[in-house]
Amino acid sequence: MSSHQEPSGPYVAENADLDSGIGNTPSAESRASKVKGQISEFAETAKSQASAALQPIANNARGMAEEQKVRGAARIGDIAQALHSAADQISEDVPFAADYVHSAASKLEETSTMLRERSVEDLAQMAMEFAEQRPLVYVSGAVAAGFLVARLLRSSVALGDEDEE
Repeated sequence: MSSHQEPSGPYVAENADLDSGIGNTPSAESRASKVKGQISEFAETAKSQASAALQPIANNARGMAEEQKVRGAARIGDIAQALHSAADQISEDVPFAADYVHSAASKLEETSTMLRERSVEDLAQMAMEFAEQRPLVYVSGAVAAGFLVARLLRSSVALGDEDEE
C-alpha cells in the first residue's frame, strides 16, 4: 500500500495530478491566456464603442466652444473700438490718459485677433501652459474674469428687461 493517498470526492477531477500545482498544466495556461485575450478584446471593443458614442458629443461641444469663441472675439473687438473712440474724445483734455486707453484698446484688439485665428484646442493648451507657469496669476485672472462676466450678464439682463417694458 502506498503512503501517498489520493483524495477523493466531488472536488477532485478524475486523473488530476495534485503534485503539479494548480494552473501549471499546459491546458490551464492556454485557458488563462485565452481568457486574458478575451478580456483584452472586450476592453478594446468597449473602448472603441465608448469613443464612437462620445464623438458626436465632443464634436457638438467643440462646435459650441468655437461659436462662443467667435462671439467673444467679436465682443472684445467691439469693446476695443469703443475704447479707441473714448480715447479720441478725451485726448484733448487728458492726453496721457488717452494714450493709456489707446494702449489698452490695442491689447484688446490683439486678444480679439488671437481668438479669431487660434483653435479652441490651441487656446486650451495655452491656458494650461500659463496656469502651470503662473498659477497665482491664472487663478486671480479667472476670478476677475468671473466677476466681469457676471457683471456683463447682469447688465445685459437688466437692459433686456428695460427693452420689454
